[in-house]
Amino acid sequence: MAGRWDVVRSWVRSAAKAGSERFADVGAIKQARRVLDELKHRRTSIDEGAMGAAIAHTPGVSAATVRIHDGRVGVDATFEDGESRVLAVVPESVRFAPRGAKEVIFRIEPPEAVNDARARELVGSLAASMARALWGPVLGPREGDEQALVEREGARLRADLRSVPAVRAALEGPLGMALDVLAIERFGVEDGRLSLELALPFPTP
Repeated sequence: MAGRWDVVRSWVRSAAKAGSERFADVGAIKQARRVLDELKHRRTSIDEGAMGAAIAHTPGVSAATVRIHDGRVGVDATFEDGESRVLAVVPESVRFAPRGAKEVIFRIEPPEAVNDARARELVGSLAASMARALWGPVLGPREGDEQALVEREGARLRADLRSVPAVRAALEGPLGMALDVLAIERFGVEDGRLSLELALPFPTP
């Protein structure tokens, strides 16, 4: 079991080393250390600022705010053509499998927003930010807009994290095993922060 934990530490350190060498960014090392600490506690998190930045990078969005409170991720986005979307996003469940599904299921308020293409785009941006919170050291720096493919599933929306370009590239690379090692077990929505409780296939030290 300890050997598998060594593998996790190895890919995080490798990712940080690659990031610092390629981009001369000491932040990559600090990020890797933070991730290692969070992994020991089987958790990671993403705050309103990171989610707001993800929404703001959605194609066509001119302004956006995100507020995390009352068990919901509240999104208020204005598009360049003047249209706006105000919705609450609640991550409910996941489907993760080794070498298989890496999906997040969301409840949306108001419920009719599941039929709205722009609402799905906003959820796709949120899902991509969650992928970065979970696998950031493996994914490397973001290049341009990032979105997950989102489809309606009954009264819910399903986001496929494997469809995020950086995730797809990582799956094909030497550190792709990390995406199978780390999975989301459940969510915690606190004021100002979305926490991801992790499911690991072995005990942490």
